[in-house]
Amino acid sequence: MVNFYQRFVTCPASKWLLIVLAAVIGFTTMADAQGDYMYEGDPCTLKDGTSGVCMESIKCAWFNETIIKKKQFNQRVSCGFDGMIEIICCKTDTVSVGIRTRLACDKIPMVDNRLTFHIIDGEEADDGEFPFMAALGYQNDEIAKGYDYRCGGSLIADNFVLTAAHCIPINGRPVVVLLGTKTLDPEHFGVIVGIKQFFPYPDYRAARSYHDIALIELERSLVNEPDVNPICLYSGTEDLPKTTVLTAEGFGIVDSDKQLRSEILMKVNLTTVALDKCNQTFADNNLLKNNRRLPQGIISTQYCATGRENEDTKLIGDTCQGDSGGPLQIIEDGKYKLVGVTSFGNGCGSATPSVYTRVSRYIDWIESVVWPKVTPK
Repeated sequence: MVNFYQRFVTCPASKWLLIVLAAVIGFTTMADAQGDYMYEGDPCTLKDGTSGVCMESIKCAWFNETIIKKKQFNQRVSCGFDGMIEIICCKTDTVSVGIRTRLACDKIPMVDNRLTFHIIDGEEADDGEFPFMAALGYQNDEIAKGYDYRCGGSLIADNFVLTAAHCIPINGRPVVVLLGTKTLDPEHFGVIVGIKQFFPYPDYRAARSYHDIALIELERSLVNEPDVNPICLYSGTEDLPKTTVLTAEGFGIVDSDKQLRSEILMKVNLTTVALDKCNQTFADNNLLKNNRRLPQGIISTQYCATGRENEDTKLIGDTCQGDSGGPLQIIEDGKYKLVGVTSFGNGCGSATPSVYTRVSRYIDWIESVVWPKVTPK
């Protein structure tokens, strides 16, 4: 029986025959109850009532171990077909970490690579260039109409923004999130949405610079909004090669002497600094000795990057105050992928690398909050 099934589903002509066979040998398809076939990434329900995720059978270890090897064919639920590929309902709590993130990324549109190797020593972003870029707005009595945008963030799902934990202190948290614009000019605002809930990483402590990452749940989902799209999460846990171009953007300080903040979204290209070299640089600049915020030095949940020196100003391209919480990303396979969350640095435009929270180390936690039971729609 097992060999017959495995041979049968590999035959392209078997699509409709398998549906008929399901009725004979007890397979259940999602179409029976819902009238339409479902596809990879859609939520589904198993026969015992537990939650599942529609995915290719070969990608579901639970299906192969429970349904095929143990011959429990009466427990199998089919979601239908994606072309000629049969999709089954895989038990949610058996789906490995990162699968939900990958499926979310599959739904995000491709982007054009408009990066130029050139915010300090940065350049203006193009309209719609970073549709995931968010600005966190804080209440300020001195601003009659509008908000004080003091931190950045990245839209990672229709209703969730990823930012730095230090951007959402216990007192004085942001009240709105701004997306879909490259300017803070009140006459040219993009989409402003309220905040439903905050999720700082459980191990974050304000007195330390570790685990500086947080999620913000928005009051509503952002779908089909102009210049608004989520960013994929980069899953690699190792440092990227020095040849890989990283880019950071934000509305932060663009002149460290005059403390001038930008009303226009700025971008800068950066290069990875290996963790051991980053630690050594901090030590050489006497930034680790007796440093209560970094008692363990720079650790694997953090990511270091630096820019190139500007020949005119002699400053290093860098992120700065006001860029906190914003994205550090690459373009891979035609899509933006979030590598880091801007955390801290030793001043602005200095030779000491800036430090970002390494997103890949927190994917299991992100998935547990953003996609707790099913993969994203």
